[in-house]
Amino acid sequence: MNELSRRGLLSSAAAARSPRALPASSFAAAPAAGKQAAGFYRYKVGDIEVTVVTDGATGCRFTDAFVVNVKKEEVNAALVAAFMEPGVFVGPYNPVVLNTGGKLALVDTGTSEQGFINSKGATGQLLTNLAAAGIAPGSIDTVLISHYHGDHINGLLRADNSLAFRTPKSLVPANEHQF
Repeated sequence: MNELSRRGLLSSAAAARSPRALPASSFAAAPAAGKQAAGFYRYKVGDIEVTVVTDGATGCRFTDAFVVNVKKEEVNAALVAAFMEPGVFVGPYNPVVLNTGGKLALVDTGTSEQGFINSKGATGQLLTNLAAAGIAPGSIDTVLISHYHGDHINGLLRADNSLAFRTPKSLVPANEHQF
């Protein structure tokens, strides 16, 4: 087992910052940002930088039949164990940006600027948090829509009904589009 020393840690950090240590994709049109803030979360999957961007969340009380195969008491116990309020379902909206080093793809678009207005800021935070993450809407190359629910597609439009993303490509699964 290797032991981590302060000298080894500092040497590794210095070597990692060297331009020779970085892969060529780090210098692509859309370099990895590597920054972190409250409205987004970044991590790497291989060479792809994944940025999960919060669009906000909504909560509602649930009924006895909300979870069909578990009793309400068990659901509430699990919520309490997770330090959450019993009897309340909180649904977060989290679009994802995939940065390949050369292209940016946005998976789903959140609830929209109009959603921000209607919810008094509880949802519709995508564009604000994209900016905090250093991602301009105009830099998105492709928008991938997982399915046609409002919390996945409404963010395609701004509050004034103009396009939020001027991308050459918007993709939706064929079976979702046919449905």
